Amino acid sequence: MIKILENNGYLYIGILIIASIAIVHIKMLMIKKSNEFDKKINATINIFSSTTDINDIFNRLLENLYEILDYDIAISVLKNGNNFELTACHGCEEETNISSYLKDNKCIELLKKITKSGTTYYIKDLKKADYTNYSTGIELLLLYHMRSLFIIPIIYKENIYGAVIMLNHKKSAYNEGERANVFSFVRQVAIAIENATLFQKLKDVDKMKTDFLSTVSHELRTPLTSIIGFAEMVKRKFEGVIVEQLDLENDKNKIAVIKIKRDINIILSEGDRLSCLINDLLDISRMEAGKISLNMREIDIEEIINQVITLTNPIIRDKSVQVILNIRESLPKIMADKDKLLQVIINLISNAIKFTQQGCIVCTARAVEENVIVSISDTGIGIREEDKKNIFEKFSQVGDTLTNKPKGTGLGLAICKYIIEEHGGEIWVESEIEKGSDFSFSIPISRKK
Repeated sequence: MIKILENNGYLYIGILIIASIAIVHIKMLMIKKSNEFDKKINATINIFSSTTDINDIFNRLLENLYEILDYDIAISVLKNGNNFELTACHGCEEETNISSYLKDNKCIELLKKITKSGTTYYIKDLKKADYTNYSTGIELLLLYHMRSLFIIPIIYKENIYGAVIMLNHKKSAYNEGERANVFSFVRQVAIAIENATLFQKLKDVDKMKTDFLSTVSHELRTPLTSIIGFAEMVKRKFEGVIVEQLDLENDKNKIAVIKIKRDINIILSEGDRLSCLINDLLDISRMEAGKISLNMREIDIEEIINQVITLTNPIIRDKSVQVILNIRESLPKIMADKDKLLQVIINLISNAIKFTQQGCIVCTARAVEENVIVSISDTGIGIREEDKKNIFEKFSQVGDTLTNKPKGTGLGLAICKYIIEEHGGEIWVESEIEKGSDFSFSIPISRKK
C-alpha cells in the first residue's frame, strides 16, 4: 500500500512538472506571437506613411488586415456627414450592390452607434434571430453564408473617419485577443488617415490661394495697363505741347513744370513696379497650376548674360556699382528655354544691384562635367545664415520687416528655383554678412528626359 502511494506521489510530481513546463512553453509561445504581431504591425504601419490618398489608405487597410486576421469579406466605409460611403470591398462579388445596403437606415444607425462609442462591435453568430431582425443587410450576409461579423470604428482623437466591417463564414471566428489586435492596428491606421485628410485640406487651401492670386492679378493688370498708358500719353503731351507754350523764365512756371514731371515719372515708375509684381504673381500661380511649359532649344548662355548686363546698365547709372562679365573658357551650347533663362538671370542680377551700394557684381559661367554653372557674385550686404534656408521659398524676403524691408513680393527667387528645376538643374546660394552673396545655378548641357 505504501509503495502504491509512493508511486502515485511520483506520478503526481511528474504531472506537475510536465504541466509547469507546458505552461512556460505556452507563455513563451504567446510572447513570441505577440512580438511577431508587434513587428508585423510596425512594418505594416510604415506602408501607410508613403501615401496621402485616402481611398488608397482604405484599400491598403483591407489588404493588410488580411495578413493579420483572416476574413472572407472585408468592407471599409468613409463617414461623410451623416452618411457612410463605400471606399473598398474585398471578397465581394462585383454585381453585389453593397452601397445600397449602407444607405439602409438601420445600417446607418448601427454604424453611427459604433463610431460614436469608439468601441468594436462583434456578433458571434448572425443566424441568431435577434440579429436577423435587426437589419435587412443581415439577410444579404446570410446569403453569403457568413456567420461572424466584426465592426471596427476608425477614429483618431475625436475625429470619426469611418469603419471596417469584417465577415467570416465560421461561427465565433475571432477571439478576444485577435479582436484587440485588429482594433489596435486600425487605430494606428487612423493616424495615417488623419494626416491624409489634413494634407488634402492644405492642398485645397493652397489651390484656393493660387486661384485667388491668379484672378486678382488678372483683374489688376487691365486697369494698370490703362493707367500706365494714359500716364505716358500725359507725359508726351505735357513735354511736347504744354511746356513749349509756357514761359519758363517765370519761376512759378518753372517750379510747376519740374513738380509735374517728377509726379508723372513717379506714376510711371510705380506703375512699372506694380506691373512687375503682378507678373510675378501670375507666374507663380501658373507654375503652381502646372500651366507653364518650356520652349526648349539650343542657346548660347554667354550671349544671354551679355544681353542681361546691357539691359541692367540704366539701373546702375546712378550707383557706384559695376557689372562685370568674367568667362574665361569656351562654353558648350545648352538646351533651354531662352526667355525663362533670361528671366532667371535678370532676377539674380537685379537682386545683386538692389543689395549692393558700391563695389562690383561679377557674372561667371563654366562647364563642370555635364552641366554649365552660372554664378552671380556681389559685394553687397550679404544674407544671414537663418535666412538662407528660406531664401528660395515663396514670399520670403531678406531684411528687417519693419525698417528695411526690400520692395517686391518675395517671389522672384521662388520663380527662379522653379524654372531651374524644370530644366533639370539646381540653384543655391553662398553668402556672408557684409561681404556679399554668390547665387549659382546649374543647367544640364544635355537635358535629362
